[in-house]
Amino acid sequence: MQSTLEILDLLQQLPPAPGLRFPFDQYQRHRDVQIVMAQLAAEQPQLQILDVGGVHLTRHFLPEHAIVVTNLRQDEATQVQSSGAALPFADQSFDVVMAVDTLEHIPPEKRPAFVRELTRVAAKYVLVTGPFASPLNAEAEQILDTYILRTSGVRHYYLAEHLTFGLPDVHQLTSQLAESGYTVTASPSGHTGRWLTMMLLRFALAATPAGQEASEWIEQLYNHQFYWADHTEPSYRQIVVAERQPALRAGAGARAADFFAAARQIYGAPPLDPLLNLWQTVAVAHGLQERTEELAALRAQNDHLASQVAALQSGRFMRTMAYLHKLRQKLLPNP
Repeated sequence: MQSTLEILDLLQQLPPAPGLRFPFDQYQRHRDVQIVMAQLAAEQPQLQILDVGGVHLTRHFLPEHAIVVTNLRQDEATQVQSSGAALPFADQSFDVVMAVDTLEHIPPEKRPAFVRELTRVAAKYVLVTGPFASPLNAEAEQILDTYILRTSGVRHYYLAEHLTFGLPDVHQLTSQLAESGYTVTASPSGHTGRWLTMMLLRFALAATPAGQEASEWIEQLYNHQFYWADHTEPSYRQIVVAERQPALRAGAGARAADFFAAARQIYGAPPLDPLLNLWQTVAVAHGLQERTEELAALRAQNDHLASQVAALQSGRFMRTMAYLHKLRQKLLPNP
């Protein structure tokens, strides 16, 4: 375990994050990767990295490394279109092969083949991060899915895929990596309770006036205050680092895990209550807004009905007067 002074020294040497403006969950997973890569690259400044299922943010956080992104579908971030279960690369052709929040989007029966390809193409390290199965995580995702559906009327595509496929088992992953000749270290990231609170707050704010701007500032605040504190159990994500034997720098994965744990102790954990109170306030405000809109709609409907009644009454009065006029003409002699 590294000493406090060593950790503080390492914190000063960390590559800077490209700002705090990203959604907290995206920031966390890419900042995790950036910090792990700083450990893996200690004796090799530029790594050859294959990012399987990657996105454009990878290059924002790892500008100093040579990165190839491969995806099943072609998009602006993708250089090579391929299946992660059949990578078109030679054995051990990249220093690091990584999959960031990708494994959970693969059907369970295809996950072993996917992981085999990661281990085959990697020369030194495999890095897998993402949400993993636990009873608490299953409940958290179900709560979020229900909330989004009830408040928006639609399901979130990626979250629905989590629930359909089920989150991967971290023990199955680490066992498969170990059986492939790797030394494996797993460390927590993204406290489940805070992850759920922030996700609920994000979707609650989205339904309010100026909610988007408010959400962006809250996400930045969270990235600044809670990033280090979130490397603790119970966690939504795990950072799994696998080192091929013999690795360039044996034990780098374990040092990265120790680094996250020590940094969490140094920075501590800010209280979550303000975020919970904020979410409750936003939820109440959203409810009041909905009731206000419903009341306004009822008033408009009432006004419309009142105008129709008035029109009917006016028409009935005119018809009655016309009838009386005709009756008068019949009963009274002409002058």
